[in-house]
Amino acid sequence: MAKLNILLEKDYYEVKHISILRKNTNMSISEIKKLINNNDFILSYNLLEIDELLKMRKIVRLLLDAGAQVHIFEENREVSIQFLDNLIESHLDTERYLEEVDEQMFNKD
Repeated sequence: MAKLNILLEKDYYEVKHISILRKNTNMSISEIKKLINNNDFILSYNLLEIDELLKMRKIVRLLLDAGAQVHIFEENREVSIQFLDNLIESHLDTERYLEEVDEQMFNKD
């Protein structure tokens, strides 16, 4: 299964970043600290699930607004926030298209 992963650089404002992650995930403070200190991915989301991607974008934006150095990876390749935005928009476009097709098929009957 394809995943998008988030890596967070350790810095002076770590407490603020941990607070954001704690409020938006079900991870414990110690678990978050351990992942940051070990330079591990702190979050991982399914590339094909729009709800997960929307949650990821929300958390990434909160972290960026708090001054965090956030890195997003598609498997082992680093990608930009723009990649995430484009991926979400692509999923939403597909959903809209499928809804239009369903509506047209329904109206033919």
